[in-house]
Amino acid sequence: MRGAANDVAAGLASRPEAWATHALCVTGPAFCGLSYLARAWADRFGGQYLTAAEFNTLKLGALDALAAGHVSLDDADLIVAKRDEQFLSFYNMVGAKGGRLLLVAHSGPAAWRTGIADLRSRLNAMPLAEISQPDEDHLRARLRAAAAQRFMKLSPETVNYLVPRIDLSYEAIETLMDRLSGAVSMAGKAPGLALARAVLEGLDEDGEEDEGAG
Repeated sequence: MRGAANDVAAGLASRPEAWATHALCVTGPAFCGLSYLARAWADRFGGQYLTAAEFNTLKLGALDALAAGHVSLDDADLIVAKRDEQFLSFYNMVGAKGGRLLLVAHSGPAAWRTGIADLRSRLNAMPLAEISQPDEDHLRARLRAAAAQRFMKLSPETVNYLVPRIDLSYEAIETLMDRLSGAVSMAGKAPGLALARAVLEGLDEDGEEDEGAG
């Protein structure tokens, strides 16, 4: 989903021909849609999306066959942590064959663990785009989308109530919608304002209890 928080990152990812190098890393907080972006990017350009687990099982021959195309790697930091030599080889293959490599992770390449000096220098210099936490407009859209994924529809009144009362974070949205979906199932009724208020108050109480326990 596009919004002020990720327009720049998504826009840059959509123009691989404009990248400064053959690789780009996009980072962002939990639940911001990095995996969705990586899959959509690979689909758009007829490329290949690989999770860390999938990449780590492939031999260099299989990776070489992909190197001339568009490849997106999810949880790229985990790939580097476990298979840094293979990652470096693939990175060089993609560059040599004119392919494009989109990496997504929750931390930037400079923080990834590797003992290979050549790879470290490449990671430190890699172009980076960041998805930030949502602003209020994007929060509204994400609330509706998260509700729809759970087969719920939020009224404008309910959205207007929730927006100023929850954290501006993707994780807060998902937590709230999970709780609301459960409450809807138990109550057997639509997610109206009263139910949303009760769920939100319950989350606030849970947070206060956690702080007290700490």
